[in-house]
Amino acid sequence: MYQILSRGEIAAIHTAAMEVLERVGIVIQHDKALKTLAKAGATVDKKTKVVKISEALVNEALQKSPRRHKLVARNPKYNIVIGDGKSYFTNAFGAHYTIDLHTGERRLSTVKDLEEFTLLSDYFPTVDYIKPNILPQDIPKTTWEQEMALAMFKSSEKHLSNVALTPEGWRDVIEMAKIYSGGDEEFRKNPSIIDTGFNNVPPLKYTREIIDMILDCAKNRIPFDISTGLLSSASGPVTLAGTIVQGIAENHAIVVLTQLIGPGTPIMWGSCATIMDQRYGTAAYGSPENGLIHAAFCQMAHFYGLPYYGAAGVIDSKVPDQQAAYENMMNALLATVSGADVVHDAVYGIVEAGVTASYEMFAISNDICGAIKRVAKGIRVTPETLAVDLIEAVGHEKNHLNTPDALRFTKKHLKEEQWYPLISNRTSRPEWEKRGSKTVEEVANEKIKEILATHSIEPLEKEKETAMRKLIKEAAKRAKSS
Repeated sequence: MYQILSRGEIAAIHTAAMEVLERVGIVIQHDKALKTLAKAGATVDKKTKVVKISEALVNEALQKSPRRHKLVARNPKYNIVIGDGKSYFTNAFGAHYTIDLHTGERRLSTVKDLEEFTLLSDYFPTVDYIKPNILPQDIPKTTWEQEMALAMFKSSEKHLSNVALTPEGWRDVIEMAKIYSGGDEEFRKNPSIIDTGFNNVPPLKYTREIIDMILDCAKNRIPFDISTGLLSSASGPVTLAGTIVQGIAENHAIVVLTQLIGPGTPIMWGSCATIMDQRYGTAAYGSPENGLIHAAFCQMAHFYGLPYYGAAGVIDSKVPDQQAAYENMMNALLATVSGADVVHDAVYGIVEAGVTASYEMFAISNDICGAIKRVAKGIRVTPETLAVDLIEAVGHEKNHLNTPDALRFTKKHLKEEQWYPLISNRTSRPEWEKRGSKTVEEVANEKIKEILATHSIEPLEKEKETAMRKLIKEAAKRAKSS
């Protein structure tokens, strides 16, 4: 496992982060949360809403925050346990635009795009659980979260991570999750049928709306990720060490608050931080510094005994080209070999740093992440896999293609040892030319169309869909009257 920080550096970063929490504090624009923190022993300035938190409070919260937790899927075969030592991958999140699969034109994203990207996520083996790839622009913002939740509930059997944008919308999604899971009692047993995620407003601030939604998660024991969103040299220090320090302080404030409200609520502790490229004033997610930030944050999360969630596969390139491929590979691989529990944005079906969805990039990224997962599996070294007796039996004159024992050995171990890509070309040049000399983007386009035409899932029960649609109608009426 790749470890970027020494023990001494971990200790220094921890000490500095605790100093920031105790000396500088975090702005929390939520009176109820401030009262809870003050009652627990934090120092609260009611006027500025700055809360200063001691290391002792942090340590108490860390003891209550689970090291492992299950994410439940509609189909139990897709259940996963975060913190079990594996790296789980999500797809990307939040594209407002989509490169049309048929015309190649960039246009506003739609609910149909969200359904299709969710169905593709259900198909791709590299996607372990699903985020909303798309923020549809063809539905009212008053029922945005609710319509998105329904689109996803209909389109996959895997675990779904729903978007929380407003307190009212998120509460409706929780009610829809109760319908989805089979009622209030079933939801209470398995609140991890859904999860969500939050970023702060850097530097060192949380809005009332974000805290409202976090408190709802804590009350219902719904898992969520808390990920610092700072930009190094803009909303945080230019130094990567300072970036890590500030991010820890921002994340830990929420760990403390959450465990005070709902002890045992699962938190995935993470980062969406990266650098700002000072030449252009843009967030550089495809930068090597982004990968270094994830590697360091991962070590710190595990130092605190928390599962790490890192947005590590984001692409700056505007199209699914060579730049997109190396950016996706570089940081998703680095996060994986660093031991990230969740590599968010790994299977990255978006270009332009989260703005524009690309069907073709999704298929390309599936191959990239398949290769990364194979690297993460490593090499099995056992008396059988060392194969000394077999090497002796084949000897100098035969080979492993014409020796029966060797062929049986290959058949037994082939699937475990070798990974096969979905679209990458490994044929001879004559065969490639015979098939039309197609680029990987062209092959990806064809494969996506094939998957969308053929892949199906167990449909969502009609009565559940009907109940969810009724809830959405009520939400629309409520919004219209307010």
